[in-house]
Amino acid sequence: MNTKLITLSALFITPLLSGCLSDERTIYAICDDNPQICNDVETKGWCKTERALVIRHREREILAPNDHENLFSGLNEWQEFSQCIEIAANIKRRQVKDRDAIKESTFLVTLQEIARIEKETRHSELPEFLYYHWAQDGDQRKIDKLIALDARGKLNTTKRQLMMASFYGKTNKNKAVSTQYKALSLLSSPDLDKLPPSLFASLATHFYQNKNYKLSFVWAQVAVKSGMKANKFNSLQQKLETQQADINKLNALAVATYDSIQALNFIEPDAKI
Repeated sequence: MNTKLITLSALFITPLLSGCLSDERTIYAICDDNPQICNDVETKGWCKTERALVIRHREREILAPNDHENLFSGLNEWQEFSQCIEIAANIKRRQVKDRDAIKESTFLVTLQEIARIEKETRHSELPEFLYYHWAQDGDQRKIDKLIALDARGKLNTTKRQLMMASFYGKTNKNKAVSTQYKALSLLSSPDLDKLPPSLFASLATHFYQNKNYKLSFVWAQVAVKSGMKANKFNSLQQKLETQQADINKLNALAVATYDSIQALNFIEPDAKI
């Protein structure tokens, strides 16, 4: 079974809210009411956040077993929990004498849950599952459905446009860029909190490969402002110096582009180069 995480799903995991700032019930309360959803995922103090997420997912699944959006977020949560507990249990270190049987048992439960959700959603029409299963089995009919939905404007959220951009990136680089731009134009506040700097770095890389060094520089600066290390783009400065580009103007455009993203009013920088 392939439990490889699909990249787009890792971008949009909702962080766990805890303490008095959250209206959610505590994990202790959930486990008191439904011990069966907690007892087989003991961790001896490891992977607390990941364990809490899968327990909350299980409770939501009891209440709405056919909610495929919940199943998709649950699949991501089980995968992250599985990776965490695998490390905690030293699953791959066969010679370690003090391996923890409780953690090993929990690890097996994570694999079973991932397999269960994958099986139950094999024919799901949820776009995220269409993409996930296409990535797993290569069924062209699934991606054809997504392309058709996208063409009809049925995937108009940042999350789903980034999902499609990851597909177009394998087949049509220009389409991938226009889809990333569309994703930025659809941003909401929750989306903004989860945008990775790698999105902007990929745009910088695309324009660099197309020898559009000025636009590449703008997106590289946006990536840096978003947390990417600046030394990843050192060679750009040399290219721009050769072209006698106005670095100050490009820096100002990068700031304006970054600010437009933060204001949820994305303005494409292309026409201002």
